[in-house]
Amino acid sequence: MQTRIRWALAAVLSAAAPWLLAAPLRPAAPAPAAAKTDADAYVLRVDGLACPFCAYGIEKQFSTLPAVTGTDVDLAQGAVIVHVKPGARLTRPQIENTVKQAGFSLKGIVSTPQAQ
Repeated sequence: MQTRIRWALAAVLSAAAPWLLAAPLRPAAPAPAAAKTDADAYVLRVDGLACPFCAYGIEKQFSTLPAVTGTDVDLAQGAVIVHVKPGARLTRPQIENTVKQAGFSLKGIVSTPQAQ
């Protein structure tokens, strides 16, 4: 019985192999840190981001700040883009404290919102 299953599986895989190999690969999406950010955003480098749960944790922590309108996380780059209300600003201690409360370490602030 197991031999029949193995043969059936081998037949399915060999029939599907050309189709799988011919499928076009989608290009990778640009990293948020490399993408153009709006004028009211902070780009941060954060140590310790390893999984979607990590991203959720830091997004949730930043959402508690009244000035923050949204957060994008790039796990591969260790980057966090924090969008704020137009004209609103966050202080470095606010950012450091928020990252620390989420359980991570702030490596640096790459960019800050443009001065109006």
